[in-house]
Formats: sequence, structure tokens, C-alpha cells
Amino acid sequence: MRRLSPDRLAWRDAMPALVSALVTAWVSAGCGTSAPPAASPAVAAASPAPAAAAAAAPLLRLAPAALGRTLAWQQQIRVRFRDGAGADHVRELQALLEADAGTTRLAALAGGQVLARLAWDGTRLQVSRSPWAPAELMPERILSDLQLALWPSAAVAAALPPGWTLAEGPGWRELRQGAEAVVAIGYPGDPDNRGDRLIALAHRRDGFTLEIRNLAAAPAGDGVRP
Repeated sequence: MRRLSPDRLAWRDAMPALVSALVTAWVSAGCGTSAPPAASPAVAAASPAPAAAAAAAPLLRLAPAALGRTLAWQQQIRVRFRDGAGADHVRELQALLEADAGTTRLAALAGGQVLARLAWDGTRLQVSRSPWAPAELMPERILSDLQLALWPSAAVAAALPPGWTLAEGPGWRELRQGAEAVVAIGYPGDPDNRGDRLIALAHRRDGFTLEIRNLAAAPAGDGVRP
């Protein structure tokens, strides 16, 4: 049997706590099952039991061309959450994001190892996972959060199902269901909301926050492509 490195063992042991904390939002999008897009082909809606469905934010699949610019970013993602006992936790992982008019590509890494890769061309979604990555991990949810923060507000708003809206002002966005702010996004020092340096997402309903910091341009040959 192949022996896992200490980094892989550490992250394999840490990820279940992360998965549990993110609940319906980042890794499992409800109960980990999905249905055909609802209301818009750019949104994949979760289809768990009614109570869980009400708690899940829409899963965005916006057209790559709708971004309107080219990205090649290396990102550090810090996740903060509180467990059932009230203890605070912090987990970190990395993401490599490439986006152009034709395709959006994402690679999620932890402990220097690739967890998953994703490629989305607006029609076909390709996802590959490393054998040691948790089955619950959904790179689609990571992509959705990045699209919520980075794609133009008009493109996001047009893709939302009935009852959901996007509000925006200099340095902030909010994804709302009715009058409730489900996800709040901040762009510190960035009134144009481009997210070039730092993005802070608070998933208020699900009780966790993400801090996404751009470190540098993604290096060539970084394994983003599935």
C-alpha cells in the first residue's frame, strides 16, 4: 500500500472538519447532489430535502466570456468557521485560477498537493479529483464563489433564480434571498470590486468566512488544466 506523506495525512485528517463546517455551501452544496439548472442555465440548483434546499445558495456556472477579462491568479484561501462545540477553526488551501473568453480553469491545492481540478467552457464541466481528496469536496462550489465575487454584477444578477438578488456598491456586494443577506463580499481598498488583491466572503447563513488573497500570477505549467 502506498504510504501518504505527512502533508497528505495532515490534510486528509483536517478536511473532514472543514467539510462538516461548510455544510451546504462550499463543499457539499446541500446534500452533495445536484439537479438540472433552475431558472437560468448559468445556475445549477441543489436538490436536497426542502429545509436544506432553502439553506443553499445558488451554484453559479457563468459563461467564461461574461467575465470580460483574462485572469491567471495564484490564490491563498483562508477559511474560518466555528464547530458545534463553539470552537473557532482556520483552514488554508491554495487555488490556481485561469480565465479567458473560452474557458475557466481552477485547481485546488492543500499541503502542496492537488486536491481537484476543474475546467468550464460554458457548456461542459470537467472535474477531476485526486484519489486522496475527500469525496465531498466540490470544486464547483469554489468556482461559484469566485464567480460571485469576480464576474460582473449584471452577469451574476441575470443568472440568479427567482427570489435571489445581488446588491452592490463601492467595495462590497451582497447575495440576498428576499431581504436576507446570505453572502456578503468585501473588497478592501478596491472600490471597483475587481478583486485583484483581496476578497472577503462571509457566508452568513452557513456560518463561515473566506479570505481570498491573490499572491501572484499563476506560474506556467502549474497543473491547472485537467
